[in-house]
Amino acid sequence: MRFLKKLNAWLHLWLGLITGLITFIVSITGCLYVFIDEIREIAHRDRLYVQVEDVSYQPLSILMEQAQSAVPVIHEIVRADIQPAPGRTWAFRAGTKYRVYVNPYSAAVVYVEDQNKEFFRIMLELHRNLLLGKKIGQPLVAYSILIFLLLCLSGLVLWWPKKWNRKSLKKSFTVKWKASFKRLNYDLHNVWGFYMLIPGLILAMTGLVYSFSWFDQAFTYGFSGGQHRTSWEIPKSAPSKSSDQRTMDSAFIQVLQRYPNADMISMRVREKKDVPYDFQIRIQKSRTYHFEWSYYDKQTAKLLYSYGTDDLNTADKIRAMNYDLHVGSFMGLTSKIFAFLCSMVCASLPLTGFLIWYNKKWGKKKKRYF
Repeated sequence: MRFLKKLNAWLHLWLGLITGLITFIVSITGCLYVFIDEIREIAHRDRLYVQVEDVSYQPLSILMEQAQSAVPVIHEIVRADIQPAPGRTWAFRAGTKYRVYVNPYSAAVVYVEDQNKEFFRIMLELHRNLLLGKKIGQPLVAYSILIFLLLCLSGLVLWWPKKWNRKSLKKSFTVKWKASFKRLNYDLHNVWGFYMLIPGLILAMTGLVYSFSWFDQAFTYGFSGGQHRTSWEIPKSAPSKSSDQRTMDSAFIQVLQRYPNADMISMRVREKKDVPYDFQIRIQKSRTYHFEWSYYDKQTAKLLYSYGTDDLNTADKIRAMNYDLHVGSFMGLTSKIFAFLCSMVCASLPLTGFLIWYNKKWGKKKKRYF
């Protein structure tokens, strides 16, 4: 037992030191990303909002053509992100490089955003792969967070009080704010680390869902009580004439009529002619869990198939909730603030842990007089 405790402490120390910098970067960028919608609406208000006009929206196909004309032809429009609320611009993604904001009333291009230079996109890529790309950066982040998951558990073992009396419990559950810097730093690592155990595990596990397919399957299978996710098949569409965009406009109008209060409607542009128009409708602001997905025939604009949150089994619902849990939006502003604070504490743990190790190894020691 003593050997296992020493091994646990040794692994906690060195795995923490090795992955600490990555954990810090991922946690700090995660803090910023929690409030990305709110920050963008303040910082980029000029490209997100336009003056409300007493006229109908221009057809979706016209807006898409205008967006395409604003960027080089090699960057084709692949997705439209439409917020139907009055006074909002509609965004069109051109490949992975550009996002074009268009005034839905006049079809005028409001702003062309270069994603490679956009601050929040850079923060997202830093969070995902440290700006080192998918081949190098993404595995580094993924395995570091997997190690962080193990560090949470090994940290619990180290935190566990030897004696469950009043004095020991007070040391384990409270921070001694008036203590020396070394003691305060230790408490911040030990006590706050304990309080952040469950939130830290949730943030880590929901992030690992995007990193490893095996973890994704195990996560949903385990927390759903042994259910498998449903394999949804995209229905086939009758082949359409590539030059005829009227059916796309008609399908989109139907979506607007069915979901007049939708927060966002996203449409992916599919190249294959027998693949239907598909619209993902986000019902509530900043919450991807509440959604509907509708498929329309390209030739007739008739609704082929539709499903939403209420049609999902438990495994599908857990997976659909994953993003909202990861960014803290599942309960609105309150849970976002909580997720922000949790990410801040997670970012502090490598720093306080490093200082504990540094002070033990090189810190000034008090002289003992006998």
